Amino acid sequence: MSALTSEILFEKFQIIEVLKKDEHAAVFLANHIYLAKKIILKILNTQKISDQSLVERFKREAKILAKLDHPHIIKVLDFGMHKEYFYISFEYIEGVSLRNLMKKEELSFEQKKHLTVQLLKGLHYAHHHQIVHRDIKPENVFIDANLNAKLGDFGLALSAEDNFVTNPYSIVGTPSYMSPEQVRGAKLTAQSDLFSVGVLLFELFTGKNPFLKDNITLTLNEIMSYDENSLSEGLNELPQEIKKLLYNLLRKNQKERYASALEALNELNISPDQLTVNLAYESIKEKKFPWKGITAIATVVVILTVYIILGIIDSQQQRLPNQTQNDPTSFQQNAQSASQQNKNETDQAFQNKKQIDLDNLNQPLIADKKQDQKTNEQNTNPDAAKKVIQYGGLFIECLPWAKIYINGEEFETTPLNRPINLQEGEYTLKLVHPDYPVYTKIVSVKAEQVTNIRVLLDSMMGFIGCKVFPWGNVYVNGELKGQTPLRDLIRVNPGSIRLTIKNPSYKEIDTTFFIRAGDTLKFKFSFKNN
Repeated sequence: MSALTSEILFEKFQIIEVLKKDEHAAVFLANHIYLAKKIILKILNTQKISDQSLVERFKREAKILAKLDHPHIIKVLDFGMHKEYFYISFEYIEGVSLRNLMKKEELSFEQKKHLTVQLLKGLHYAHHHQIVHRDIKPENVFIDANLNAKLGDFGLALSAEDNFVTNPYSIVGTPSYMSPEQVRGAKLTAQSDLFSVGVLLFELFTGKNPFLKDNITLTLNEIMSYDENSLSEGLNELPQEIKKLLYNLLRKNQKERYASALEALNELNISPDQLTVNLAYESIKEKKFPWKGITAIATVVVILTVYIILGIIDSQQQRLPNQTQNDPTSFQQNAQSASQQNKNETDQAFQNKKQIDLDNLNQPLIADKKQDQKTNEQNTNPDAAKKVIQYGGLFIECLPWAKIYINGEEFETTPLNRPINLQEGEYTLKLVHPDYPVYTKIVSVKAEQVTNIRVLLDSMMGFIGCKVFPWGNVYVNGELKGQTPLRDLIRVNPGSIRLTIKNPSYKEIDTTFFIRAGDTLKFKFSFKNN
């Protein structure tokens, strides 16, 4: 690829950095001149490759990915030929591969479940479009700073329209993530991908690949001869819903495995259309993916946000009372100081925020939506030109995050880096997050001043803690929240709550109580024999 030395490739890609390069292919970080955005550019010299199957694989990846438009699948922006070079441009993700993330960081259970749901959503979408990936592994899953997962590298994928350009019964993929039918060289289906994602998730939740041995032969033998029940015993520490999910993903017999990714999502009570909430993640410091670097500003914002959120979680956990009784009504006393506690925690969460410089109003985050109206008024009404329209700033801090609506018009999503420039006056502010009630407030913007609004969405919720002997599955209003011992408090909307605890060996516990915003109620139950 020595001929590719120009700063501008194919008249539309401005090279920023060479990520990988040999005589046949290259991968670049580049600016797409026409799209005005960073992209990943893969290039293949079709004349220097003796194995034309590699060329077909390269083209197949472009064709397949171009069909898929989903938030958890890497997007192809464009592809084509330029002389002897075939190229694909992909969206650029600032983050790391799941493999690197698992090596360097210790994820919480909720973060692991968050990634699980996203991967299953991406697979469901691909399978719905009759695409079988065939090479699912941590190296092909990419994670950004908000813990958003995207499935990539569809180079081995097969589409229903391919007519099996390469032999669909050949053994392809990565050995320790192959399904038994993949090892046998049998026809692969969506269920083969589900087995592979099951191996990946087993490794994510337990820290080890159940089939990886010292060499390929031993690894493949392990996949063909493993005992399902023994494998399941290694999952005893996990909540029942995850244990059941992995067990059904890793069944040897395809007919006993989940029929689709949708079935796996149903196991977690998740709809494929349900919005995935962003989770800012402090420790992803290498923002180029899987390459180096990110802007210092973005790093500071991510780290600051996570430190604040972690502080809030710690303080919520500390609010659990040390002693409690089985009668739910006895816990109402915990609510007496809840409002004051939440106020103090909100102040604490934001106390380290920097003061906003009024000079920032000269460079508003959002373009002034009133400017055109002002100009028109001056042109049509001479008296209007004599009136000086005053502007102020509105700065919003919201945890965890929210979309900002002002007078019904969507502006931005927090966190902001400088105030929104607005004409002085009163506005209706709404903060919208899919997992919380809508926050509404009338705010006043004064000339040449910044109005600061600080909102802790958790203060609008109630929290439940459960201790159950010996153990139980916890249901809130009929929805499974997990199996005790629970690692985190259960967040609920204020109002009437029906709490059900189930253990197949005992009569279920069923109680109803009322919880208010800011309440943290702790329950302790012991099952009694039927």
